[in-house]
Amino acid sequence: MNHDANITLEEKIVRIERKFNAPLKLVWEVWTNPLHLEKWWGPKGFTNPTVEFDFKVGGSYRIVMRSPEGIDYPVIGKFLEITPYESFVMSDLVEEHPEEWVKEVQKMAGVTGDRSILNSKLRVLFVEEKEITQVILITEFMNNQIRDGFAKSGMKEGWSQSFEKLESEAFPSPNELIIEKRFAHPIDLVYHAFTDSINIQSWWGPKGFTTTTESRDFKVGGEWIFEMVSEDGKVYPNVIKYKSIKENEYLEYLHGSGNDSPNDDFLVKIWFTPKENNQTIIKMKMIFSSAEKRNVVVNFGAIEGAHQTLSKLNFYLTK
Repeated sequence: MNHDANITLEEKIVRIERKFNAPLKLVWEVWTNPLHLEKWWGPKGFTNPTVEFDFKVGGSYRIVMRSPEGIDYPVIGKFLEITPYESFVMSDLVEEHPEEWVKEVQKMAGVTGDRSILNSKLRVLFVEEKEITQVILITEFMNNQIRDGFAKSGMKEGWSQSFEKLESEAFPSPNELIIEKRFAHPIDLVYHAFTDSINIQSWWGPKGFTTTTESRDFKVGGEWIFEMVSEDGKVYPNVIKYKSIKENEYLEYLHGSGNDSPNDDFLVKIWFTPKENNQTIIKMKMIFSSAEKRNVVVNFGAIEGAHQTLSKLNFYLTK
């Protein structure tokens, strides 16, 4: 596959396109989850010490890109439109960018005046065909002069390097799926929710599912046997076999349906990381027998289900 980013200029628009060898829902995840965004946003060598991302219509975002020289380039704006798994639109405001950068871009564009004339609107489109996802960036500027100034300033190179980082730093291996979420709760409370055999069934499972435990022996070598029932009454048998347990740090288990065939089993690794202000990050890695099996569960709704489960956990902890 050609991994180059293609750029075209249209009326007041810079259009950049790039294809990724991954299902659409996975690409959407790394574009809309701030814990993934901080790994890849910005050109090569840039880091993102601040990523605030309230991904809803009317919600704000603020990403502080830090250059290798230590100069901060804060990008701010609001989400104007969101069509899940299809597109979103965000304003891109430069009001916090360094004055030197503003003057340089204005010089390239041959314009003067208030820095707000450099503000733009970015539409991000996602199109999937045979588990290859094309991302299309459509950036609309105030006029063609400003469009040309940004194009000359290295816009294609910057996005190309960001996309390279996205593939190398944010994408999991082809047979893996990684879900991350930040909780405003201390690590011992978050970890205990996974060890509590009585209350775990009150939050475990996607939205609309109920979980009933048959038996649970929370120890290395122990098993949790349970059923999950969807809103339409379909029953899903589950068996979890614990392989590693480190208090307040790490869980590892084999998750399957309990059938004799191991083809539906997958390995789950969960890291619990304490953060400032009594916050905790959960990183959940699911490892499947093949890329094809991973893609099947992604398309079936594994990412949404994992996020819904962790949201139910967050609600449980808040109560």
